Amino acid sequence: MTPAPRGRAWVALGVGLAVAFAVLAHAAILEGIPPAAGAALSLVPLLLLAIWAARRSRRRAAVLASIAAAAIGLWLGWAQLERHFPDLFFLEHAGSNLILAIVFGRTLLAGREPLVGRFARAVHGDLPPEVVRYTRQVTVAWTAFFVLLFATSCTLYLGRFLEAWSLLANILTPLLVGAMFVVEYAVRLRALPNWEQVGILGGVRAFSRHFAHAGRALKP
Repeated sequence: MTPAPRGRAWVALGVGLAVAFAVLAHAAILEGIPPAAGAALSLVPLLLLAIWAARRSRRRAAVLASIAAAAIGLWLGWAQLERHFPDLFFLEHAGSNLILAIVFGRTLLAGREPLVGRFARAVHGDLPPEVVRYTRQVTVAWTAFFVLLFATSCTLYLGRFLEAWSLLANILTPLLVGAMFVVEYAVRLRALPNWEQVGILGGVRAFSRHFAHAGRALKP
C-alpha cells in the first residue's frame, strides 16, 4: 500500500474509532451499558493524554511513575468512579473547551500574534495586512466558539439536562467543530478571493501541526 492510501486508511480507522467511542459514551451516560464499562470509557481520553505525554516527555520515568500512581488511585477508588463517571466525562468536555478558549484567546492580547495568524504564516510566510486582520477575526471566532461550548456544557450538565448534555458532548461537538472549519473556509473564499487558498483539510493539518510542535516545545 502506498503512503497516500495508507494515510487515508489510518484516518478512516481513527474516524471509525471516534464514532464508536462517541456512541458508546452516549449510551453509558444514558445508562445503556453497565457502569463499569462507562467508567472505563471515561478514562479513554485521559489514557490517550497520558500516552501522548509519555511519548513526548524526556522524563519518561517520572511520567510513568505518575501514571502508575494514578492507576493505583483508580484501583482504590474504582467504586466511586463507577458511580460518578459522568462527572469525569463532563470535566473532560468542559475542561478541554475552556483550555482551547484560553489558548486561542490569550493570543488576542496586545503585542501577541493571533493563533490563526500563526497557522497562516506557517503555511504562507509573510502575510499582507488584510490577511493579518482576517486571521485575527477568525481567532476571535474560534475563541467565542470554545467559550460558547464551555458555557453550554456547564449549563446543561449542572442543570441536570443529562441527555441534552451527552448529545452535545459526544455527538454534536465534533460535528460543530467540523462545521466551523467549513464555514470559515467559505467565508475566507469571499473575504480573500485573491489570496492563495488552503483547503479545509489543509486548515485542519495546520491546526494539528501547531499543537504537535507546541507539545514538543514543552518537553521538560
